Formats: sequence, C-alpha cells, structure tokens
Amino acid sequence: MEILVAKSAGFCFGVKKAIEKAFNENGERVFTYGPIIHNKQVVEDLKNRGIEVVEDLENIKPKDKVIIRSHGIPKNEYKKLEEKGAIIVDATCPYVKHIHKIVEQRYSEGYKIIIVGDENHPEVKGINGWCDNTATIISDVNDIEKLNQNLGKVCLVAQTTFNQNKWYNLSSEIIKRAKEIIIYNTICSATDERQNEAIELSKQVDAMIIIGGKNSSNSRKLYEICKENCKKAIFIEDESELDLNDIKGLSKVGITAGASTPDYTIKAVIDKLHSVDIEKIEDDAKNEEHELDYEFKKLTVGEIVEGKVIHVTKDEVFFDIGYKSDGILPKELASNKEINLKDVFKVGDVYDLEVVKLSDKEGNVVLSRINIEKYDIIEELEKAKNEDKIIKVKLLGEIKGGYECSYNNIKAFLPESHSGITTKDDIKNIIGKEIEVNIIDVKLQKNDTIELIVSRKSILKNKLQEEKRRFIDELSFGQVLNGRIKSFIDSGIFVNVGPIDIFVPNSEVSWDRKVKPQKEFKINQEINVVVTKINKEENKVSGSIKRTMKEPWDEFILKYKEGDVVTGKVVAFTDYGAFVELIEGVEGLIHISQITTRRIDKPTDFLKIGQVVKPKIVGIDYEKKRVSLSLIA
Repeated sequence: MEILVAKSAGFCFGVKKAIEKAFNENGERVFTYGPIIHNKQVVEDLKNRGIEVVEDLENIKPKDKVIIRSHGIPKNEYKKLEEKGAIIVDATCPYVKHIHKIVEQRYSEGYKIIIVGDENHPEVKGINGWCDNTATIISDVNDIEKLNQNLGKVCLVAQTTFNQNKWYNLSSEIIKRAKEIIIYNTICSATDERQNEAIELSKQVDAMIIIGGKNSSNSRKLYEICKENCKKAIFIEDESELDLNDIKGLSKVGITAGASTPDYTIKAVIDKLHSVDIEKIEDDAKNEEHELDYEFKKLTVGEIVEGKVIHVTKDEVFFDIGYKSDGILPKELASNKEINLKDVFKVGDVYDLEVVKLSDKEGNVVLSRINIEKYDIIEELEKAKNEDKIIKVKLLGEIKGGYECSYNNIKAFLPESHSGITTKDDIKNIIGKEIEVNIIDVKLQKNDTIELIVSRKSILKNKLQEEKRRFIDELSFGQVLNGRIKSFIDSGIFVNVGPIDIFVPNSEVSWDRKVKPQKEFKINQEINVVVTKINKEENKVSGSIKRTMKEPWDEFILKYKEGDVVTGKVVAFTDYGAFVELIEGVEGLIHISQITTRRIDKPTDFLKIGQVVKPKIVGIDYEKKRVSLSLIA
C-alpha cells in the first residue's frame, strides 16, 4: 500500500505560533479563553501543564494570564479583559487579526459588513465583535436570498478557513446587490493551499483520511472536499478512531490534516497504517517502515521544519533537520535585520526554519528564517503601535505620496503629510539616515508581505513643544529678541524667534495707531521684538515691536508744555470729542465742549478727518500720557 501525505497537512503557521505561545506561558493562574485550537489532545496537553480553559470572563481575576486563542475574540471581550486587569497573551492568528482591522475601519466609515462563514464559529463571532455585532453572516446561497436588493455600501470579508470555490460563488452574487462594495478575500493562503492539495490528492487515491477535530471548521471542509473526489473519505480525530478494516486491500491511501492537527497525531496514524498486514510489508517489513517514515519526512519547498544547530560560521549556520542531508542557513536568509551569526546561533539550539531549496551545490537543504521572523516582527510592531513606542527607520528616498523607508529590511511608507519635511534641504539632510517614527498601521498582506505605515508628526510636535518649553523657560520680561515676521492675522503679527512664534497685537506694532501692519511690514522681514507676556502653561509668548523704538511721548514732552499752541491733524472722532495727531505717535483730545463756542450735537458738525487745526494745550497728564486740547481757549 502506498501512503501519500499532503505537503501542507497539519499545523498552519498561525496555529503553530499560538501553540508555542501557550506552551511558553507559566504561572499559578494561566488560562486559555476557550480552547486554544480545535484539538482535544492539545487542550489536554495544556491542561496537564496547568493551563486551564476558561469560558466565562467573570471567572478572571486581576493579574490572571489569559491566552487569546488563534480564532481571536470580539473587541468588547478584549476590553473586558483589560478592565479586569488580566495579563493578555494575544495568540490571535495574524490573518484573523488583519480581518479585525479591516472590519473595524470599514465599519467606522459607514460600510455594512458581510462575513462569509459559519455564524457559530468562534472566529466569525470574533470578527463580528469588531463591528458591534452588526454584520450579516452568509454561509450559503439561501442566506443571500434574505439580503436586501439594495445594500448600499458593503465591505465583504471571509472566514479564513472558508471554501474558496464557495467564496467565489457567494461573493459574485452579493456584488449584484451592493451599490458600492469593497471585497477582501481573507481566506488564509495556507487554507487555500491545503484545500487545493486535498482536491488533487483525493483524486489520486482509493481512500482519503482526514485528521482533525470534529469542531474544526477547516478540517470539516477538507472532509467535504475529499468526499466529492474520493469514494472513501474517512474523518478521524486521531489514530484510535481509524478502523483498519476500512483500508485493507487498498493500494493507495491519502492523508491530509486540518490546521489544528499536531504532527505527532499524523505520525501516529501513519504508524497504524503501517501495521496493516499486506504483502508489501510482509516482504520486507523493516525496509518498508523506513520507507514510510522517509515518506513522512519528505521535504518540500515552503515547508517549516525544526532544526538543531550543529555548526556556526560567520557566513552560515548548519542544522540537523532529520533529513538525509543537513540544512544550511546562509547569513542573508538568517534574519530580517543585520546580525552576527555566532552571537545569535549556538550549537544545540533549536529553531523553526523554512525550506527554500532542496539542494545547493553541495547537496545541502537551503533554509531561511526571513518569513518566520515576519510574524515575530508583526507582533513586535503591533505592540509598539499599541504602546505608541518610537522605532527607528532608514529613509531611503522620495516616492509618490511620501517617502520609502526601511525597518529591519521591511519596507515602510512615510506619508508626506506625516513626514515633517518641508524643503528640498530637509530631504537632503535625512536621506540615507535613521529617523524616529511612530507606527500608524501594520498588517500582513495577502502575499505574506508586511505593510508598515509610519509617521513623524507627533514626534516632531513633541520635540517642538519640548524645545519651546526650554526656550520659554529661559525668557524674561522686557528681553529683546531678533526674529522674522512669519504671518499676519486681523488682530496682529506673528514673529518667529527660534522654536516659538511671538504674537504682537496690533496695539503693540507701532506707536502710530494709523499704521497698517501688512503695509508697513513684509513676510520674512527681520525685526526686533520685546517680550511683554509669558504663558508657560500654554507655551505662548506675546511681544511688542513698538517698544523696541523710542517712545514719541518722550519727544513730545521735551518739545511742548501746557499753554502751547500746536498744529495737528484730526485723525478720529468719538461721541465726546475729536483726536488730533500732534506728532507721529502722540494724539490729543479736543472735548466737544472745546471745539467751538456755539452748541453742536457731535464733533463732525464742525470738524472733519484730515482737517489741520491749531489747538492750545490745556492739560498734560504725564502719568497716563494724555493731552487735553482746546480750540476756544
């Protein structure tokens, strides 16, 4: 009997990472919120390590460690865990987390969310929780008939383990009912690959064995696929459920397994198949055992294998991967960042590795850690984003809409509006250099590339605020500063001095109140300003331009005294009199009773703007700097 094992059978990468996280946790009170994956054996293994399953968050106490399963959870449950003070270990599959982000964003933009999937599956329930549980969930064509004919704006996503063919059929029908639709095919690439392999393999064999949890959606879908192509499809959770009578006399048996099925379960099924008493095994049982084991260990490009370090050089790391030849990890494939191999890899250490080539010139298997590290990097970046931490990226150059950057060999995009770059000189000064940024968004794309969007806006703003604070702390009232006019507003002028803009109200621009700032001054004109007000709480400073010049009042009191007759020009009126400019910057008031000996109702009955008059100074208030005038004295 020939046994064919699907290349992608067993744990997908997201599940494998979730299991690793769970097994790495320890403490007195550690829980998984719901089963970590749909596999009884794994759940039991965790229980034996003291990690229990909790179904009700009310049982969680502060400081309890709670592992979020690979299926993810609704947003409100995440918040509830935070409110309870739990230590959250997020083992949500990166693909599922990506869907959460899509749904949350599009829902906030007014889109109706439609999820193609099983409404009772925890992954779908979790996704629905990121749009306030308002999503419509579709699993077959009958559900589509219940939809409105005009759906308006629609965002369509899929359960990661949904059948690809059914997805295409359902999405094509939903499109007809939407006025506007954004479609995200969020079926995991590993799921798609596993299903395609199941289709091809089930066509080639006499019987197809599907190994997976009975509650596992992706395992059930594999079973359904295999049933369509193979007369004998057998769905089991482990080797104990396999009846050997079902496969006796068959010449070719295929095996696939769901994403929640451990390798040791698959191996146990293969070992049981090996015990079937058939002629081929009787001829040479020992040899056949070796061959079947070898078949199980057969490597394929893209497969994730476990390897133990056996030798390290400055350019390569050699691994024992349980294959006929050793695995070799070149330096350029060892990490997304620049590392010293001898500092990182130690003989005896065990690593997950991706097979990228089955044989190099020396016959070694070529390995890589690049893609595997991506998931670790995503977690690192997600954490940095959530905690608003600063990371450093290298600015590579200008591209459409912004700037291309690099973070540990991952491309990052810095939008122009978030760059703080305003001139060509700014670009020249930072091209090729590392800059500090915050993360706006990070997600894993469908093609397994990482999309990273960054910003300098808040960092530059905070730095500027700090520079302002330090600058203002050193200022004193009456201090004269040199700056340049930055802008005009109706109420005054802003003068830029170092990191701050000093506001000069119109009343402090000139001693001559007739002066119009925009006519008297120009943008970028160099000018002195004296500090008049300092608001340290708001980092604001007010100043005066006129006080940097000699005050006209001093000139006036040296030149004139009470009783003198002066020549001036009428410049303004009030109900009670007229103002006359005596010298530039000094005005005197002629009270209405001192304009003429005849009775008038208002000053304009006798005087007009611009009229030259010769009043007598009848009073000088030296303290208040006021001059009283009369035309009849």
